[in-house]
Amino acid sequence: MPPCGLGGSMADFHFLRPLWLLTLVPIILVTLWAWRHAQQKQGWAKIIPSHLQAILLRQQAQRGTRLPLLLVSMALSFGAVALAGPAWEKLPQPVYQLKAGSVVVMDMSLSVYSTDLSPNRLSQMRFKATDLVTEHIDGDIGLIAYAGDAFTISPLTADGGNLTNLIRALSPDIMPTPGSYPVRALELADQLLKEAGYPEGDIYWLTDGIDGRDQIDIGDFINRTSHRLNILAVGTEDGAPIQLPDGRLLRDSNDNVVIPKLSVGGLPSLAERSNGRFIQIRTDQQDIVYLTSQAPSTREGNESNLQAGDQWADQGPWLIPLILLLLLPLARRGRVLSLAPFVLVFLLGQPVYAAQQEPLSWHEKLWQTPYQQADQALNDGNYERAATITDDAWQRGTANYRAGNYDQALVDFSQLDSAEGFYNQGNSLMQLQRYDEAKNAYAAALERRPDWSEAKQNLDLAEELAEQKQQQQQQQNQQGQQNQQGQSQQSEQQSEQQSDQQSEQNNEQEDEQNQSETQQSQQNPQESDEQTQEAEAQEQTETEQQARAGEEQPLKSQLGDPSEEELQQQMQQWLNRIDDDPAVLLRNKMQYEAQQRRRQGPPPGVEKSW
Repeated sequence: MPPCGLGGSMADFHFLRPLWLLTLVPIILVTLWAWRHAQQKQGWAKIIPSHLQAILLRQQAQRGTRLPLLLVSMALSFGAVALAGPAWEKLPQPVYQLKAGSVVVMDMSLSVYSTDLSPNRLSQMRFKATDLVTEHIDGDIGLIAYAGDAFTISPLTADGGNLTNLIRALSPDIMPTPGSYPVRALELADQLLKEAGYPEGDIYWLTDGIDGRDQIDIGDFINRTSHRLNILAVGTEDGAPIQLPDGRLLRDSNDNVVIPKLSVGGLPSLAERSNGRFIQIRTDQQDIVYLTSQAPSTREGNESNLQAGDQWADQGPWLIPLILLLLLPLARRGRVLSLAPFVLVFLLGQPVYAAQQEPLSWHEKLWQTPYQQADQALNDGNYERAATITDDAWQRGTANYRAGNYDQALVDFSQLDSAEGFYNQGNSLMQLQRYDEAKNAYAAALERRPDWSEAKQNLDLAEELAEQKQQQQQQQNQQGQQNQQGQSQQSEQQSEQQSDQQSEQNNEQEDEQNQSETQQSQQNPQESDEQTQEAEAQEQTETEQQARAGEEQPLKSQLGDPSEEELQQQMQQWLNRIDDDPAVLLRNKMQYEAQQRRRQGPPPGVEKSW
C-alpha cells in the first residue's frame, strides 16, 4: 500500500476518472464468452481423430485452458480500475511566497478620455491594471496615479485584490492638477519600493505617451535606479477626440477639437535600458502575459511547511506491479503481446495527479471540444469550471457574468469587436454602476447594429440612471454645503451673543465703578473704608461663585447637552446617506497633499493641458 499523505482517509475514497469503470462491462462480457468456449477443441484437435490424439497431441493442447483467460481478465480489470484513478488523499504542497515588490503606475491625464479604444482609453487601462494586480503579479504591489503631479494611491500590499476598487475609482476628474508628470510618479514608485525593502523591483507603467523632455528625465531615472520598467502603451496612432464625462469634446484655445495620438517615442528604448519590456495594448491578455513573463528580479522568498492542497493523489499507478505479476506467467508464451496496446495507453495517458478546475488535458478532449464542455458546464450552472476550461472569450465572459464576476466579464467581453461584445460590456458596466461608460458601450453596439431595440432600451436606461446618479451627487453636495453653512452661522451667532453679553457686563461694571467712586468722594473716610471692605467681600463672593461654576461646567458637559446630541444624530444620519465612494476619499486626499506641496513651489509638468 502507498504511504498515506496529508489529510487522507478511506472515507474520502473516490475515483478521479470514474468513466473508465465502464470498460469493466465489455471485459466481463468478453471473459464470459471466452470462458464458455475455453473447453472446445482447438488447433489439430479438430482434425486428428480422437483415437490418435492421445498419442500425437499433448493433453493440454487437446482442449483450451482457463488459467490464461483468468489471468488476462484480472489484469484488464485491475487496469480499468487504475485508469479510473482511485484516490483518498490530497497531495502535500509547499506554500511558497515570493519576496518581490512591484508598483503599478497609471497615467490619469485628460488624454485617457480619448475614444480611440472602446469605450475609452481609461476603461481599457482599468481593465489591464485590474488584470495585472489580481492575476499576474506576485508579491507586494503598490499603486500610483499621476497627472500634473503624482500621488500614492496605495502603499505596497500583499493582497492585490484590495486594489481593484481603487483602480475603478481612478479618473482624471479626481486629480488636483491637470497635465502630465511621469517622472514624479516613477520617483514616487522608487521611494515606495525602497521603503518596503525592495532596492530592485518592477514598475508597471500604463500610459498613452510622453513628451521629449520627459524621455530625458526618465532616462536619468533609469540610470539612478535598479528597477525594471515595464511599459504598456494604451491608445492608437490615429487617436480620437477626448470625450469628457459630461459628453463635451475637449477643445484647445483656438476652439479646435483635441485629438491625442499615441506616440510611443522612446518608450521601447527606455524599457530595454531598464531590462524591462514594452508592448502596445491588445484586445486579448497576451500583452499582460508578455509584460509579466520575465523571471523575478530576486529569488528571495520563504517556504512554509507542507500543507494539503486541492490536488488528489492518484493511487492508480500502484496497481501496475500487480498487473505485471498477473501477466508474468504468460510472458514466456508470447501471449502478453496482445495486451501491449492497452498497457501503452495506460502508461502514456496516466497522469500522476488530477487537479480541480484545471484546463482540459488531451484525453478529456477526445469526446467533446472545450467549447462543448464549457457550454455543458454553463447549462449545469458550474460557471467557475466553464470560465476555466474554455478558450472562447464569449463563453468566458458569459460564465464570469453569471457568476457575478462583472469586472472579469468586462475584460472578457472587451476582447470582442462586435455588437454583441459591446452590448455585454454595457451590461457589465451597468452591474458595476458605471453608467456613463455603459452609455458609450451601448452606443458602440448600436453603431454596429443600428436596429437593435434591446441596446437602445438599455442605452436609454443607462442615460436615465446616470442622470439620477448625478442629481443625487449634486443633492448630497448641496446638503453638505447647507450643513456647513448652518454650522458656520450657528457659530457666528454664538460668538456674537457672547460678545454682546461680555460688552454689557463690561458696561455694567464700569457704571458701578463710576458710582462707587462718586460715592466715595462724597462720603467721609470711615464710610469709604467700610465700602472698601464690602467691595472686597463682594469680590471674594463673586470669585467663589465663578469657581463653583467652573466646577459645575465639566459635570454639565459630561452629562451632555440634549441639543448637541440631537445635532450629532442628525449629522450621523446625513453621513449614513452618503455612498461609500473611494473616488471622493482619493480626491480629498490628493487635494490635501497638493496643497501641502504648493507651499514648496508649483510642480513641473503642468504646462500640458491633456
